[in-house]
Amino acid sequence: MSRLWRFPMPKMPSSPALRAGGVYTAGALFSLGFWFWIDASVFSKKANTSEVHINFVDWIPLICSILGMLVINSIEKSRLSADSFSYSGSGVAWKARLVLFMGFALMAGGLAGSVAMMVLKYIVPNYPFPTLYFGVANVLSNSLVMLSSYATAMTTPSGGGNGGGWYPNQIPIGAQQTPQHHQVYSGYGSAGYSAPAGTRTPINTHPGASPARWAPSPSPMRTNSMQRTPGHYPVTPHTPGPMNPVAPEVHTVLIALAETSFTAAYTNGYDTALGTLLDAHAYCKLIATGLGCLEAALQYRLQPRVEAMVRLRYATVLFEETDNLEEAEETLNKGNNLTDIKYTMQHLLTRIIFRTSPKAAMKQLETYISDSETLDMHLWSYTFRFLRFSLFIEPSLIHDDQLAISALQKIGGLSRSRRDVAITALSSIMEAMLSLLPGVEGVESAQRALANAYTQQNSGVALPPQIEIMIQLLDIVCSLMKGKSNDSELKIRKLHGMLDRAAEWTSWREDGEFEVTVNSNRQGRPQEHLKFQWLNKDELISLGYLLSGLAKFQRNIDESGKGELFLSEGTKTADRITDELKKTHISMAAAKRKILWKKQLKCYMWVYHCFLLCARTDWDNSLRLFKSIDDLARTLESEGTPLGELKIYLHAIICHGTNDLYNACNLYAQLYNSLPSDSELSIISKLNSILILRIHDEQQVEPLMASLEKLCPQHKNENIRAAYITVKATERGELVKTKNYLSLALKYASTAANQQLTFLVLSFMYSRFFAGVVSEQAEKSAKAAMQNAKKGRDSLWTLMGGEMVADCLSRKGNIGEAERQRQKNAEVRTIVIRNLTRGGSRLPQQQP
Repeated sequence: MSRLWRFPMPKMPSSPALRAGGVYTAGALFSLGFWFWIDASVFSKKANTSEVHINFVDWIPLICSILGMLVINSIEKSRLSADSFSYSGSGVAWKARLVLFMGFALMAGGLAGSVAMMVLKYIVPNYPFPTLYFGVANVLSNSLVMLSSYATAMTTPSGGGNGGGWYPNQIPIGAQQTPQHHQVYSGYGSAGYSAPAGTRTPINTHPGASPARWAPSPSPMRTNSMQRTPGHYPVTPHTPGPMNPVAPEVHTVLIALAETSFTAAYTNGYDTALGTLLDAHAYCKLIATGLGCLEAALQYRLQPRVEAMVRLRYATVLFEETDNLEEAEETLNKGNNLTDIKYTMQHLLTRIIFRTSPKAAMKQLETYISDSETLDMHLWSYTFRFLRFSLFIEPSLIHDDQLAISALQKIGGLSRSRRDVAITALSSIMEAMLSLLPGVEGVESAQRALANAYTQQNSGVALPPQIEIMIQLLDIVCSLMKGKSNDSELKIRKLHGMLDRAAEWTSWREDGEFEVTVNSNRQGRPQEHLKFQWLNKDELISLGYLLSGLAKFQRNIDESGKGELFLSEGTKTADRITDELKKTHISMAAAKRKILWKKQLKCYMWVYHCFLLCARTDWDNSLRLFKSIDDLARTLESEGTPLGELKIYLHAIICHGTNDLYNACNLYAQLYNSLPSDSELSIISKLNSILILRIHDEQQVEPLMASLEKLCPQHKNENIRAAYITVKATERGELVKTKNYLSLALKYASTAANQQLTFLVLSFMYSRFFAGVVSEQAEKSAKAAMQNAKKGRDSLWTLMGGEMVADCLSRKGNIGEAERQRQKNAEVRTIVIRNLTRGGSRLPQQQP
């Protein structure tokens, strides 16, 4: 082997730990150098009392050093000793060395310039400290940047090989390396089981490590055939003579082909989910090809770890893309005893068995939890326990929310004993989510769980931003469910502040994956990480817009339609989710789930937007939007779901507001006859029915009111209490009771910030106490009812209030003012008559 110097160059560190230490050292030197210079610059600008300051000329040496550092560390190190081959002509080695020389020249010039600057500008004029510190800091910063650059270059692998620094690997050009071990891609967007925060399975030696796909071995370098002479083959300076390429092993090629097929399928996963049967056939053919390649690879004698990873990949694809669960289970049962892969296979095997035998799966899972805790594998203990929780909330024969909450509480107890703060907070968040499922009755339990999560958040340990935002979202939901409009608005502002901080998105992955830290079971060992999957950026922003629109529901009109604006922007963001899906590699099943979630979210936003249009009696836009909601809901098969029930209630509201009272009563009855009696939708449907039936069928009112007597007065939702008291106050009864009910109704409506109930109560108050009375108080009462209805943009109640004001003025003898008021009423009456005569003819008919 020929070389320029008689003595050999020193060997660079080959240990990964030493090379990692070198990289960290380089970073520390670079940071320290910058700190000296920034410190001097800030002192010169803010606290320097002398006439000499740091200016642009002082920055030039450091700029040269940084440019030199970038040049040196941008060079492909293997090019420094390469022979002649295609690189814009021959002589790649001397070109690389020339660029390297230029980089060193820049760094040397920067250092020399800093020394010259210190001598000429500070030492020669004999400036004392701290002025002299400006020159010293300049020299220190350039020196440290140079050392940092050298440390980085010495410890960075060249060309992705096993060597380090500027010394190339001893591998002949034209040869191909054979990987010593392989990793199989083990994390899939669609593999996570259904849970509030879908748990991702850790499977590498360190479960928090990023998964890696199978990749073919590096392709051999190609020589320039135009420059090849007979009998001569290009070689490295270290290996004379021609070298034959090493043929790749068959199983490696099969695995690479399988991954190529899967990648090709997932590239078109979104289009396939929306496409034709022909597209689905092509997708299935690619998946089948990949499975066939993996099955063929398993016929070869493989290294134990490689075989286990291939089996895991094969079983995972079978589980996700096919119904062949028996073969997937059989494949996993043939796995090996490598700890990390064994637990990963057990995790997947549990989910497979759960499809056919939930009880057997849960029994097996208990065994896995016990084994992992016996071996102090706390990371896997958490993983299996979160899996247990998620299986309990799956729709199956063993579905049990209480057992799921119990499973989360056990996770919380274990994590508190081990001081795993993030795990404790996440288990509390999931408990709060589950507690809210029954409705407002579970708000107190959810708030207790959130209080525990807040305690972990304030413990001084940094939590992932996803966990902090989850806590805030659930806190907002609790306020909304209790009807506390003022509280929810304050919390929404805090959420906006969190989402507007750019730092929140730096670690936010496109697939929504995040990590939580798990302390090691042995002192001195590094922390481990457990992966979860939640919403990505656009999905979170869409959800934030939905909650913002709900928080502004009662103040929508006061704030110029801000609630409607939030919901409109949320719809646009939801559409952007579709555009992002087109760019991602995702399986057809995962794409279908994403599309379904986006449609449901969009439909909910349209429903609440339509409610806001109804509140201000914009029936034209309400009817158009309801038609779109009905069309979208049909594609979602929403019959019998909360979304379907909400759509029926919206239909009833539109019928009620457009004077189609028969259909409105039937739709209300459909809801309160099919839903539990304590359901909020059932209660509000009964209250609306009572308002209609009082005029048409008084006998049906009494049983409806009797069924609400025990539910509404102590209801935890302030809007429900306010609506019930309002209906109760409009009964014809004793004057003192009516007065007390009206006073209480105004109080509840004000507390809930419900403007609609406010002007309704004021109108009834005038009708009950001041009709036919000539007094200043009567006029004030009528004007208050009219102005509140006008402020709420409700044309019907604005007309009612206007008529009361005109009648009051006429009785007082103010004929001119009364006439002017009646002229204003005439304009509103035209709109009201048009709304009340449209009936339900434009709405789709539904049978009760």
